Amino acid sequence: MIRTYSNVTGHFVLDGEHLGALDTAVWIDVLRPTQDEEVALERAFGIDVPTLEEMSEIELSSRLYSEDGAHFLTANMLSRTDDDMVKVSPITFILTGDKVITVRYEEPRAIDAFVARCLKAGTYSADQILIGLLEGVIERIGDLLERAGHDLDMLSEKVFFTQAPASVRNAAAAKGAKAPSSTPNTRQCDFQAVLVEVGHKGDLISKIQDSLISLQRLLAFDSSLAPERKPGKAIEHRLKTLAIDVQALRDHSGFLTQKMLFLLDATLGMINIQQTAIIKIFSVAAVVFLPPTLIASIYGMNYKHMPELDWAYGYPMALALMVMSAVLPYVFFKWRGWL
Repeated sequence: MIRTYSNVTGHFVLDGEHLGALDTAVWIDVLRPTQDEEVALERAFGIDVPTLEEMSEIELSSRLYSEDGAHFLTANMLSRTDDDMVKVSPITFILTGDKVITVRYEEPRAIDAFVARCLKAGTYSADQILIGLLEGVIERIGDLLERAGHDLDMLSEKVFFTQAPASVRNAAAAKGAKAPSSTPNTRQCDFQAVLVEVGHKGDLISKIQDSLISLQRLLAFDSSLAPERKPGKAIEHRLKTLAIDVQALRDHSGFLTQKMLFLLDATLGMINIQQTAIIKIFSVAAVVFLPPTLIASIYGMNYKHMPELDWAYGYPMALALMVMSAVLPYVFFKWRGWL
């Protein structure tokens, strides 16, 4: 599908979804082009429109290059950003003369938002459209990083802090003090679910970093084209500002990556603590029931000469010994703080 946009009587307008306005259009947006559409563009502008496979190449020479008087700039774009199942897909900006052609295979909201803003008023040059699209994409990435940071904060609170038990809150209220809103590890946490969430955040942040790296390279290449295209000082200033913004977002994504790794290690540590506590309970139970088992084994022997068998209170005495031998280790463990 091809959409063409032009400047008409001081307004930026949508010409339509056809090939009839290629000559007058300032922006040609190509979404999932068919073979016929690719041929039409190549004939109209004398360029070789890259395929999806060519756009997905990781070599710089396949992403950022000039050919036949046109400049090709490819970056990774994020789409389907409403949840953590974000998709990374390439988008190619082709600067040829006073026109910009975008070739893409996904429909991110950043582009739709930019189109809606442009259609309200004013006219735009090819360089202004390119900068505006990049600003929208980078702004959306910033929103994603902000959301990821908030979600990591929530996961951190879930791992390390939970609601204080009712007894603690009631005791504080009886003393007239403010009840604690949280206390470490006062209730069970589903650490398996936390691990899944941390994994999703890690995947999201890695995709964001991939997109930021490609955008940083694109901006550097576009800046190198300034002496040839002469877009104006305003455009060059916006290019430098975008480069600074991308570097800041990369730094922030690096910080979130470290935080995500810390949460991953902490969650695994908490799971290990839970497992250790379970093993400790079994170990204590084994120690508590070992002396009674020993006593029961002794008096379960079938020897002929066992004086306790003839005692009137032999049976109650054996039961009392078993109870005491079980209670004393338990009291000792509680006194040492092992339980």
